[in-house]
Amino acid sequence: MSLSVAPNQKSVMTPQANQDAKAKLTALLDAAVDGIIIIDHLGHIELFNSAAETLFGYASDEVIGQNINKLMPQPYREQHDGYLRNYASTLQAKIIGIGREVKARKKNGDIFPIDLSVGDVKNASHKQFVGIIRDITDKVQARNDAIEQRERLAHVTRLSTMGEMAAGIAHEVNQPLTAVSAYAQSCINLLRQSNDQDSQLYQTLTITLDKINQQAIRASDVIQRLRGFMQKGTSHREAVTVSKLIYDTLSMAQIDTRLLEHGVTLDIPPDVGEQLVHVDAVQVQQVLLNLLRNGVDAMEQHTESPLQVKACWHDSQYIEVSVIDSGTGIKPQDVAQLFTPFFTTKSSGMGMGLSISQSIVLSHQGRLWYEPGLSTGSVFSFTLPAYIAEHGNPL
Repeated sequence: MSLSVAPNQKSVMTPQANQDAKAKLTALLDAAVDGIIIIDHLGHIELFNSAAETLFGYASDEVIGQNINKLMPQPYREQHDGYLRNYASTLQAKIIGIGREVKARKKNGDIFPIDLSVGDVKNASHKQFVGIIRDITDKVQARNDAIEQRERLAHVTRLSTMGEMAAGIAHEVNQPLTAVSAYAQSCINLLRQSNDQDSQLYQTLTITLDKINQQAIRASDVIQRLRGFMQKGTSHREAVTVSKLIYDTLSMAQIDTRLLEHGVTLDIPPDVGEQLVHVDAVQVQQVLLNLLRNGVDAMEQHTESPLQVKACWHDSQYIEVSVIDSGTGIKPQDVAQLFTPFFTTKSSGMGMGLSISQSIVLSHQGRLWYEPGLSTGSVFSFTLPAYIAEHGNPL
């Protein structure tokens, strides 16, 4: 005798099986590290897992039946019910299946950033939506720190650029100013040797030439004072590891999406990465950031190749950091001028980056130089003296 089930006959879940299914679902939800919330079509909370309790500070029974906007700050709180009504009438999803970064509100009133993914619960007895919530406070803080650090570097760069420009101006302009002053003084001396010192023309020329001489000297002094002022910034130096310098710089550099497109490969042996150097971290990061940007610029037409950052012992006393690109390389006739202020191979460049970087490295008792790549591209390297923490002095 055989048993058969009619095609349209539905199997009925036993109470025990139903209890087991609920227990498994509860365990699954409570094991999730992300907050999971289910609401109905009116926005009333129907499910609130353990991770959500931890995130928001509410016990489940405090929010079940409450409107989900209880967990939202303004303006999201006022807008949410409108989103539900709009979806119910148009079936046009704004964030369902997409997700976005928004703000959430804890029981104690604290506002924090979250990644919110929303899904439509299919085949339910009534309209339901499930939200998966992840606290991204650390991620947002890291991003903000990177932006702030980049702005600090940009500020330092602007100050350094002004200092280098003042130095360039002083060098280029002081000679003609000195010549102007000398010619004016010579003319005054020639006039004083004449026999017509009582004439009005003599008096006028002497006074005028004397003013020219004074103004030339004054202009030279102004330039020198500007240069000196820009070079008087305080340098805060501390012992930091090589790996921290590099990783912190890469965090800032990755804000430039071009670097993300290329990618970066790192070659930092442990004995080098953990080695301390005594530096002004902001200034050295400025150097490395400038080299990274130059490398990305050089590889604009070679998006398939990553940028390489390598750190090694240069010798027993110095750490060497290199940025290696596979770009177009440097023309032989341009190599001698690479570190000259105002020289640039870029159509929109100022020609100050490498000059400033060289000044910073030299102030740290290091050296910055260029070498052609093995097959293509460029290698820019700089050295920093290693540091022994227990001695409190560089090697």
